[in-house]
Amino acid sequence: MVLRARDVMSRRVVSVRPDTSLERVRHVLTENRFSALPVVDDRFRLVGIVTTFDLLRADTSSSGDPGGTVADVMTRDPLTMAPDATVPVIAHRLRRYGELRAMPIVERGLLAGIVTRADLMATAPRGGAVGRFLQRTRRPGPRTPTLWNADGGRTGPTAADVMTPADQILDAVETTSVADATAVLGTHRFTAMPVVDDDRHVVGIVSEADLMPDRLSGRRTPPPRTVGQAMTRDVVCARDVVPVGDLARSMVANRLRLLPVLDADDRMVGVVSRGDLLRATADPDPVA
Repeated sequence: MVLRARDVMSRRVVSVRPDTSLERVRHVLTENRFSALPVVDDRFRLVGIVTTFDLLRADTSSSGDPGGTVADVMTRDPLTMAPDATVPVIAHRLRRYGELRAMPIVERGLLAGIVTRADLMATAPRGGAVGRFLQRTRRPGPRTPTLWNADGGRTGPTAADVMTPADQILDAVETTSVADATAVLGTHRFTAMPVVDDDRHVVGIVSEADLMPDRLSGRRTPPPRTVGQAMTRDVVCARDVVPVGDLARSMVANRLRLLPVLDADDRMVGVVSRGDLLRATADPDPVA
C-alpha cells in the first residue's frame, strides 16, 4: 500500500494569522518546540509560513522591528502539497529544499494538515546484509570539527549562558542504530543531536534530514544502519565564551540548526539551538 499525505499528516495544526505579533509567535514556537507555523487568513486559507529561522533572521537584522508581526517576516506562497501526494514525493521535496522541516497540506485552497520530517522518518526502509556491507566500505568524511572561538573579550551573554547543558541533552555515538536515533528525534521533537566519542569529543551531527529516506533521488546507496553511517561529519562548534550575538548571526548566515559548545579541553559541554536563542529573548507570556 502506498502511503499518502492524508495517512501521515497531523490534522490538528497550530497556526497563526499575519497580524500575530512576533513575540507571540516566538512564545508558541519555543514552548512547543516547533520549527515552523503555517500562516492562515480569516478563511483558513494558507498565506505563508513562519519559522524559527525567520525570527532569528529578523533578530539579527539591523532593520528588525521587535514589535513587528508575522506578515513582516513570513515566507509567502510556501511550497504545499495535496492530501493524495505520496510519502516518497513529500520526502523528496523536503530533502531537496533543506530548510523545510514541514510540508503544509492544502485541499481546495484550505489548510488541511501538515507533514513533518518526524512523520516521514517512520517510513524509512531498512537495508539488508548487502546494505550493511556497502555502508562499512564507505570512506568517512573529515572528523575534525570547525572550531569557532571568540574574537575578543566577553561582552554580554555568551554561549555558556544560553546553551542547553550537556547533562540535559541526548546525544548519540557512531554505533547507535538509525532506528534508535529516529525514535529519539521523533519523541523529543529534536531536529538534530550531536554525536560524540568516549571522551565527549564531537565527531558529527545527525539530523532528521540525515535519517529521512529519499527514494526519488536516483541514488542506489543502501540506507544507513547506524548513526556513524548517516551523520554529517563536517561540524561547526563554538567555544563556550563566544558572545550570543555572534552565535545568532553565524547560525543565520550558515543556516545552522544546532551548534555544539566546547570547553577549553574541546569536550562538549552543551549545545545551542535556534530554540535556545529564541528562548533567551522570549517574553514569558506575550499577548497575541
